[in-house]
Amino acid sequence: MRLIVHAALLCLGAAPAAAQPGQAQTARQLSEFLGTETEVFNGALVAAGPQQPEIRLARGMADFAAGRPNHPDAVFQLASAAKPFTAVAVLQLRDKRRLSLDDPVKRHLPGFPFPDITVRHLLSHTSGLPDLELFEPLVARSPSHVVTGRDLIPALQDWKQPLRFAAGEQFRYSNINYQLLAELVAAVSGRAFGHYLRDAVFRPAGMRSSYVLGTEALRTPGPPVARQVLAVMFRTTPEDIRTLAYADAVLMRPYRYEGYNLGSTVGDQNLFSTLGDLERFDRALRSGRILSLRSQQEAYRPIRLNNGRDHAEEQVYELYDAKCSYGLGWETCHHPTRGRLVGHAGYVRGIAVMLYRQVDGGRFAAMFDNGDTGEFPKKFASVINILDGLPPLAITRTKSLTRAYGAALVSSGPVPALIRYNQLKANSGEWAGTPAGMNRLGYDLLRNGHPALALEAFRLNVALNPGAANLYDSWAEGLAANGYRQEAIATYRRSLELDPANAAGREALVRLEAEALHQP
Repeated sequence: MRLIVHAALLCLGAAPAAAQPGQAQTARQLSEFLGTETEVFNGALVAAGPQQPEIRLARGMADFAAGRPNHPDAVFQLASAAKPFTAVAVLQLRDKRRLSLDDPVKRHLPGFPFPDITVRHLLSHTSGLPDLELFEPLVARSPSHVVTGRDLIPALQDWKQPLRFAAGEQFRYSNINYQLLAELVAAVSGRAFGHYLRDAVFRPAGMRSSYVLGTEALRTPGPPVARQVLAVMFRTTPEDIRTLAYADAVLMRPYRYEGYNLGSTVGDQNLFSTLGDLERFDRALRSGRILSLRSQQEAYRPIRLNNGRDHAEEQVYELYDAKCSYGLGWETCHHPTRGRLVGHAGYVRGIAVMLYRQVDGGRFAAMFDNGDTGEFPKKFASVINILDGLPPLAITRTKSLTRAYGAALVSSGPVPALIRYNQLKANSGEWAGTPAGMNRLGYDLLRNGHPALALEAFRLNVALNPGAANLYDSWAEGLAANGYRQEAIATYRRSLELDPANAAGREALVRLEAEALHQP
């Protein structure tokens, strides 16, 4: 049975007559909560439970530039939600006696330089290995290099810093663990990691649209959704990270490092799937078709550290509304009413993903957002609340007044932009801005080809917040960059009147005053 919620429409007519009215109401509540504005949610959701119709919902654009809408059957990158698949592959090989979880990693990956780290330590993030900073020296030497699994062992051999802790002493998340596990699966199985998953997981689970980067799916899927971000404050429409080309090197560095230099790693990310295939993965696990139930129970248990205690996070994990731990490739939690919960969140720039499973209750849900809308954990937690008949959490529904102003500045100029700003500001229930957001707009304009327009944003921010010393400081920096030295000096002086402890502002003022003496 299936209830389909797509775009802004609730298509109850598509469901069989046996669909329960309670589920129809739940679907409507989900649709109303996520709304129709892409600023709130731009992605898709599938949820199902025992004896319940499936709910499918999509919002916004898979690719804004191409005009391609999102759909519940869209292919998307799972980001770190790929890690349970890597863990399943390792446990399959263990069950076939091809390896032991207590094997030293170096037994399967010659040259691995840390003899005390085992396969179990990698699975449980208790290895003490560094995270993605591991490859910074390599990329510094070769800025155009694209990292692959072949780089792991040499990079670890060249790593000059000590491990974060002795293996098994602590839990600390590291993508390097799962990149190594992908290499280990390939070494033990004799097949490329993506080919192994296709034959040992995707095929028996019926996941015909899923694949690992560099390999093919069992059937030809459509193009994946674009990973889209709001990289600068003068844009109101998310942009594909692959097309970002801003002048600000500081802004662009993480997009290039994570999206280009590290954009081809597997095991930790770069598994592409659909929400429907993730539901098939859930069913295949529950039936024991792809991994024994005994091995699953082992994977879902909280990890035990060297001191004999089970690791547990101190704070409630908002995605699950529970205190959680980590197992072998799974976030694992116990909720007072929902029972055992397992799943995995995934975040890379331009997409947020959640895979959620109630082990005892049988509920499954998966969701992605590829529009940089923010508050993804709150939104997903609210979805689960609605499915369980509970009220959703409060989320931000106002649109960005600052972005609208910034876009108008670039497209129409200062006067129309200010008029637009005041018009929208009058509707405070729909539009909102912050001093920090306006300050960021100023710097985004200053550093990306619009220095004169940056002054408009800095000036307006100071006018709206005349007692904020840091905003005068930013305005002064913009004035200096535009060649208005005397005006910058006056503005720095006002900033220091408001905050005499501003050492950076005082240093800038001294420099400008010295320049004024020698270059009147």
